[in-house]
Amino acid sequence: MKLEHIALTISDIDEIKKFYIDILEMKELKNFVLKSELAQKIFNINKDTSAFFMQKDDLFLEIFVTDEKLKQGFNHICISVKDRENLVEKSEAQNYKCIRIERDFSDLIFIKDKSGNIFEVKEK
Repeated sequence: MKLEHIALTISDIDEIKKFYIDILEMKELKNFVLKSELAQKIFNINKDTSAFFMQKDDLFLEIFVTDEKLKQGFNHICISVKDRENLVEKSEAQNYKCIRIERDFSDLIFIKDKSGNIFEVKEK
């Protein structure tokens, strides 16, 4: 089994560039509109919804854009990067919330995008 992609919902289309492209350095592979008929059948959401398929290395995200704010739960995506301190600095410089939990062997680092999606960041 392998992970094909992770689907997220964001509330501001500007996050595609500001967070996913500029901060996470992902590339947009394609964008499309999920028609309301199909969205209703799959997700019980009756409206056309813009979506973006993004990639960096082996990570693929399908990002749906809606004007509704997310409710927070335990949902997050864990990624590993070569230089996580650089990613933290870039994120904080753009006013993204970074959470660092200090531990003896390795700090836990989480970054939130403006829609409330949480990324746990590990060092490769």
